[in-house]
Amino acid sequence: MKNFTLLCFLIGLGVLVGCRPEIQPADWEVDALVPILKTRVDIRDLTDLDSTLQSSADGQLQIVLRENLASLKPGEIAPPFNEEFENTAKLQNITLGARTIHNRISLGQIAMQMGLQGALLVAANGTQQNIPPISNVGPSNFNIDATDYFQSMILRNGWLVLRIQNNFPIDITNLQYGIQNVNAGSYIVQNTLASLPSGAVHYDSIQLINNFLIEGNLQASLINLDSPGSGSGTVLVDTSDALDLQVTLDKLDPVSATAVFPAQDLFNETGEAFIYPPSALLTSVHVSEGDIYMDAYSTINDSINLSYILPGATNNGSILQFLRVIPAAANGQVVNEYVEIPVRNYTLDLQGMPNSANIHNTFYTTFIGSIDSTGRIISLSLQDSVYVKTGIKNLIADRGYGFLGYDTIIGDDQVELESVSEFFSGSIELDDVQLQLEIENYIGAPFNFKILNLSSRNDDQTRNLTWNQLAYNFNLDRATEPSPGALPVPGRLTVNLDKNSSNIQDLVEIFPTHMDFAMEAYMNGSTPSPIFDQFLNTNYGIEANLQAVIPLHLSLNDIALQDTMDFEYISVDKDWRMKGGDLILKAENSFPFQANVDIVLFNNGGIPIDTLFSSDAVAAADVDANQRSVGPKSSTVKYSIQGSKLRSLQNTHFMIFKTSFNTDPQSGMVKIYSDNYLDLQLIADFRLSTDKGG
Repeated sequence: MKNFTLLCFLIGLGVLVGCRPEIQPADWEVDALVPILKTRVDIRDLTDLDSTLQSSADGQLQIVLRENLASLKPGEIAPPFNEEFENTAKLQNITLGARTIHNRISLGQIAMQMGLQGALLVAANGTQQNIPPISNVGPSNFNIDATDYFQSMILRNGWLVLRIQNNFPIDITNLQYGIQNVNAGSYIVQNTLASLPSGAVHYDSIQLINNFLIEGNLQASLINLDSPGSGSGTVLVDTSDALDLQVTLDKLDPVSATAVFPAQDLFNETGEAFIYPPSALLTSVHVSEGDIYMDAYSTINDSINLSYILPGATNNGSILQFLRVIPAAANGQVVNEYVEIPVRNYTLDLQGMPNSANIHNTFYTTFIGSIDSTGRIISLSLQDSVYVKTGIKNLIADRGYGFLGYDTIIGDDQVELESVSEFFSGSIELDDVQLQLEIENYIGAPFNFKILNLSSRNDDQTRNLTWNQLAYNFNLDRATEPSPGALPVPGRLTVNLDKNSSNIQDLVEIFPTHMDFAMEAYMNGSTPSPIFDQFLNTNYGIEANLQAVIPLHLSLNDIALQDTMDFEYISVDKDWRMKGGDLILKAENSFPFQANVDIVLFNNGGIPIDTLFSSDAVAAADVDANQRSVGPKSSTVKYSIQGSKLRSLQNTHFMIFKTSFNTDPQSGMVKIYSDNYLDLQLIADFRLSTDKGG
């Protein structure tokens, strides 16, 4: 709308001021006519000043203006997301895995406890012998060493399974056995087996509950062993034959343990978090900025891997996560690890946990603490813990997808136009102003759109638009997004105003300095139920543009234009010989309006000292029945330079030309065409003294 200046310039045709030709010094002679300037003002000069001046097909000039009235961008998809999660993760389950220890009690070891009978049995090794009955062998102890696996465990639950296989060549009866902790001396299992035939296998098991202590140094006790011998037959005596013992610890649920722990997750927690758009049901957002952080404290006597994962946040296929290793804590000590990473250009899925249905505005995080299998013995307790504070800081989304909800956008804005009051006064009457409002919707949801007000104003008056479609409910189509993040293809609404439907010409004719515009847009007003293919990009919103086509078919009433031209008297009369005379303006005018020009003289202090008037005017060209000029008309304007006027001219340092334009009331409205021009020549007709300084 700043181009109203050009309109007024065209209306006024600043003949003397639109082009500032330099004053040409002349060689003065007595009674000579001295040319001061000569110029032509035509359409080419005007179009160089502003590209909005155009010609129609028949050459008639028109102003085509385009101005942005309002730019409404959504401030945010949802408030900046800040969330902090505090977790104290104790070791709810320490997995030790199954532990199996093997041992064997050979026939030779048994024989060594049988005195003479045992010595004879050893001597018969490798021969077929009849073995007599055996009784009351024992007690004897055998170590079961599990310290490669653990030193001690306190179990909430677990099982000890004993497997005994009789590989002796004779049956065993009245077998009394036990397994006990070496240091504590307490029995873990103690039992009597009535019979275990040769080659048979026996299983025994006991549940270890209620904080049961089991040590890595175990002892198997053979309390008593009897045998009926080989009866009447013979058997091969092999002193390496043995009772095979297999002790398996399984399904261990420790309260604490000093052991070699297998690689495992000590905890694996998943939690949901939410964003809070006003009424939208979003399926995803694109994160433009923010940070996630983790502050962890550990008392665990092993290095622990902490993973913080947002499984639904991806960037080019990569999931948003970070891993930090917290060093092992010495007994009774605490170690700390803090990490913060920025989040940029991630797309965050907001449809909740996997396999969820009808979930929106929800994402989830996974927090995993794990240890690796180092092969060294460490101590862990259920009382050991990792205290973790995780958080999201100022997570801001610049794009959102899903159903955008129901929202009202109100626009109440004003556009400041380039003021023309400094140059112009008077009034004009226009014949056929055409104005077009174009509303562009860069949001992926439809709107109901209302224009509530359009008005123009200057320092003296305000004119409001009267139009039968003010507050009318227009439909504004949604935008489409060629690719995520690309400039959307807007939905457009075009509204035309002209003199038949409104008073739009009244708003233009006052040379406005401001234009006010009020509108209201209601998102998804015609959407009966949520549609989840919508999008919003905070970089784009709703743009309201005004385009005006103003044919220069008009009438003028004292339209005034003023501009300044430097003047140094000495450049015209360096010897100060001038005695008086006239300034003569000769004009060839093909524009269909006349001009009256007054020249105001200013001294070097910027103070007006005089004004040159003329009763003559630059005559308007004649027009035909179509209000088009039929050809140029010549005219002459004289300004008398006598007495005080001459002294004023001698003290002048610059001039302001005030030009007033009018159309002939009998001609009515006239049209301006691209072939209109105005030729001007300013001449000094002075009487000169032949004496310098005379």
